[in-house]
Amino acid sequence: MSNENTIPISKILVTGMSGLIGGLAGRELAQRGYEVSALNRQDVPGFSTTRADITDLEAIRPAFEGIDCVVHMAAYLGPSDASQLSVNIEGTYNVYEAAKDAGVKRFVFGSSGATQMGYEREAAVLSLVEARYDVSPDPPGRVY
Repeated sequence: MSNENTIPISKILVTGMSGLIGGLAGRELAQRGYEVSALNRQDVPGFSTTRADITDLEAIRPAFEGIDCVVHMAAYLGPSDASQLSVNIEGTYNVYEAAKDAGVKRFVFGSSGATQMGYEREAAVLSLVEARYDVSPDPPGRVY
């Protein structure tokens, strides 16, 4: 059964790749043969990285050039305050806008229970992540 609406995807931009979930997603996509780049506040070793804060629309625009799909995983994981609202709401809006303006055809928005519950610190989850991926389960900071 063929799907005439399938859009070929080869270049994927992952936001928040220095975080646990974003890092796992980006590395898995790269292992599956996709050309993965990162939009992040710090460099992501092994990946072409546009260093920018997602709350700055003009600064993030270059990351979206030539991209087929965006996987948005960047988030602020901290107490509910103005920073959380700025990153998680305004930043997400900016990522959507930049993707739309660049003609990106697919957009995946991800989140995790860690934003509410912190399950990523549980032993069972840590052992799963460490066994399959070569990444640190410790986030690099409060915003990634």
